[in-house]
Parts: sequence; C-alpha cells; structure tokens
Amino acid sequence: MKGISRRSFLQGAGIALASTAALGTLVGCSQGGEAAPEATEGVAYDPAEVLDFDVVVVGSGSAGVAAAVQAAELGANTLLLEKQSKVGGNGALTEGMFAIGSKLQAEANIGTDIAFRDIIDAEQSFFNYRINNLLWKDMVEASGENIDWMISHGVKFSGVVDNYHGLGKFDAFHWFLDGKGSNYIEPMVESAQNLGATVMTSTPALDLIIEDGVVKGLYAQKEDGSILQVNATAVILASGGYANNAEIMAERGYDLTYSNDHGLPGHDGDGLRMAISAGAHDVSRERCFLREPFSFGIDFFATMTQTIHRGGPVLWVNQDGVRYVSEDAGSFAPGCNSNAVHSQEASYLVMSKDIIDEFEARTAYGQLQADMDVAVEQCPGDNIYKADTIEELAELQGLDPVQLKATVDRYNELCDKGEDDDYAKSAANMVPLKTGPFYIFRQDLAFWTSIGGIDTNRNMEVITAKGAVVPGLFAAGTDGCNLYRETYTMSVPASCNANNCNSGRIAARNAVALLG
Repeated sequence: MKGISRRSFLQGAGIALASTAALGTLVGCSQGGEAAPEATEGVAYDPAEVLDFDVVVVGSGSAGVAAAVQAAELGANTLLLEKQSKVGGNGALTEGMFAIGSKLQAEANIGTDIAFRDIIDAEQSFFNYRINNLLWKDMVEASGENIDWMISHGVKFSGVVDNYHGLGKFDAFHWFLDGKGSNYIEPMVESAQNLGATVMTSTPALDLIIEDGVVKGLYAQKEDGSILQVNATAVILASGGYANNAEIMAERGYDLTYSNDHGLPGHDGDGLRMAISAGAHDVSRERCFLREPFSFGIDFFATMTQTIHRGGPVLWVNQDGVRYVSEDAGSFAPGCNSNAVHSQEASYLVMSKDIIDEFEARTAYGQLQADMDVAVEQCPGDNIYKADTIEELAELQGLDPVQLKATVDRYNELCDKGEDDDYAKSAANMVPLKTGPFYIFRQDLAFWTSIGGIDTNRNMEVITAKGAVVPGLFAAGTDGCNLYRETYTMSVPASCNANNCNSGRIAARNAVALLG
C-alpha cells in the first residue's frame, strides 16, 4: 500500500477469494535492466571472472528452481542466478499447484476422474481457439508426475486437493504445506545444490553472449559490482516477467502511479529484453497479467475492497460518466474485471445505500458503510468520495454531473424493469441507486505478475517470429508462458504455476540434450 498507513479495519482478510487465488499462480524471480532491447553482439564487457557451465538458469522462482533441479539431476554442470539477495522471487508467494493424476489426488480420492479433454474444453473456447492446445496437453499430462517428482525432491504438500475457494472448475489445486510457496522453493534449491548445482544470489544477468546467432552464455554482475562472464551451452530464461518495469508497462498503456504491486520486487523484464536481443518473437502484448481492480491506498485484501471491487450489484462508469460494461464481467474469471477496467481511460464504481444494504445482506458484513466512510475520510489518491446527491458526487470526482445523473437514471430504469437491455447483466445484480448517501471509488489496478512474453515451441526453445529456433536459448515460467492470451482465467486453478514447473523441466531436458 502506498501513501497512507493501514487502518485496522482495512487489514481483514474478509471474503478475499479471487485476490488470494492470485497467489496460487505466481512465479519467477528477477533480473534487472533497461526496458529497451539492445543487440548483445558487440556489447563490450571487461569480465573480472570467467566461469564455464553446461546450463545457466536466470531466475530462482518456481520455473527456475525446477529447471535447475532437472538439469542437475541429468548430470549437467548447472548455475542458477538470482538478482535478489534471496531465492524464490514470486514463487515464494504461491500457495499451491494444479495437477491431475497425482498420487495425492488418488490418496484423497478427489478429482480422479478429471481428464485432459475436460481441461482443454474449459480453455480453448474461452480463447476463441487461439491458444496452442499442444502446450496445454504437454503440461496437463505431465502435471501428476510433476507433483510426484517435486515430492521426491522434498517439496512439502498439505495433502489437501480442492478447487481453490470455488474459483476453479476442477478439484485439482494441490496446496503446499501451510499454503506457503517457501515449502516448494526451499527444498528445490536445497536439492539442486545437493545435486551439484551452483546458486548465486545478488547476481543479476546483464546480457547474452551471442556468437554467429548462437547463444553461448551471458554476462552478469556480481554483488561487488564486478562483471562475471558465464560460458554455457544453454541459457534458460526464467526471470519472472516485467510487471515491475514502469517503462515497459507504460508502453502497454498502464499508468503505475496509482497501481499496487503485490509481487516481490525486481521483475524488470530482463528475460524479455535479452530474448529480443537474440531475435526472439515478442508476444508480450498478446499475453496477460495477473491483476485485479482496487482503489489506491486501501488495502487490497481488506474486507471492504474484496466486497465492492468484485463487481455484481454496483454501477461502473468511465471517465465520461457513462456506463460501459456488465458489472458481472468477473463472474467467469476474476481477470475479466481488470480487462473491462483497462478498456477505459478511467473507471469508477458508484454505490448507494441500497447497494450497501444488498452487500450487507449477502455477506453479513455489517461494517461495510462504516469502512467506506473511513476510506472517504482518507481519500488517499483523490479517488474516494461521498455525497448526498449524484450531481454532487460527480463534481467531487471531477465527472460531468449531468451525464452521471443521466447514467444513473437510465440504470435505475433498467433495475426497475428487472432486465439489463444495455449489457445483459444478471437480474439478481440489478440493484438501483435511489437512496443516499452515494459513494464513488476510482478503480485502479493491482498487479502480481505478467504472464507470457517470449515465444517458444513445445521444447521451450525460444523462437523467432517465423518459428526458427534461437540456438542455445530457452524460456520458462512467466517469461515464456503461452497457455493464455489476454486473460488468466483461473478456471484451471494454478495452471500457471503448474506450467512454471513443467516448462522449467522441459527447458532443462532439452538444454541438457544439447550437450550431446
């Protein structure tokens, strides 16, 4: 939270479902650097030290540690680089992992009848068949064995398998012990080291070494500021995406002034930058984020935030005071809420005493109005206001009062009719705004991670726009996740984290195969 201190009422977990689900998908660590790609060949470095490895993995998040363990297990001399002083990246924040066909499922007798056809049926139509089903097939069919493999390397699961708070369509979410990603990261790092891998923290990768179009290693910066040259047969990029890089995010239309970053720092897009420098196809603008709406300065996990920003019986208007979408947008996937919000220059949710009463009846959250009044008092980013009339509310937020009043009047007519002729919102959520006080909250965006950016084939080899392989270069985890397009659906709970492990293993196997 930026700008203000948290008030006690804003610290409650409340009904934080979709928000907590986000943590079950995260991955990655970080490698700092500039946003703009720059050709590596010809970059002058004066290394103070030169090391030789078979495989170097950039990033110690969920994908990176899987890649390091797999490569070392196959006998490769492996180096795992981490920019931060601690391993894990966003992987330390994860709560569990998707899988079907695992021993844990069999022991719990839960979800044992789920098949790949069920999984892909939930995904391919949602993405208009623009996703590569073969990547899904590889991940899903390996997912059960991946869980068993992780357990063999000391990863601790609780034994609970469910559908993640009802957000997923399948009982396939395998909880880590205590819901902590550290029970995945720490055993995996220990196993990698026991297998002979070298782990270096506080050592960000800088640039790839490319000779005649072939990746031959990379340059990194050690903690003392000196340059390290790492010669390697293969480089695996698993740096965790670019959601912390303000320049890259601005290029994609995001103003981070009033955003909230729930991931760990350092996910600066270095994997993407380095891959582009080697000729990779940049597909980041066609891929998604893990993000949700909230209001700047108010704890995202507060009961109030988790109640009103889920959509439903509220009114959403844009910068012109015009309603622009069904507020049920997130009923299929929480990420659809943020898609809708980002479709406008600005988005606001409008509420009345009628809607507050509805929420309190549905959730037994009797403190909602009191908590909203405290948020109004704080108004941390000129973003939360209360008024006795809609016109006054509009003026406080800087909207056109005539237009906002007309929008509310139209919405109330539809509510009285019991049918949303404009955007087909469910009748159950058509609650009119007739009784003051009235409230308006600007809807900002909270981010966890970017998901996808570097194009790869099924071997996790980095490819060009024409599908040619960039020799010696691989991408795993959120750096190279190509399971989704513009939305992370959560229909398959923690499929992103399952892909982290699986893509790391696949990348490592194919990297080791280059050794001959």
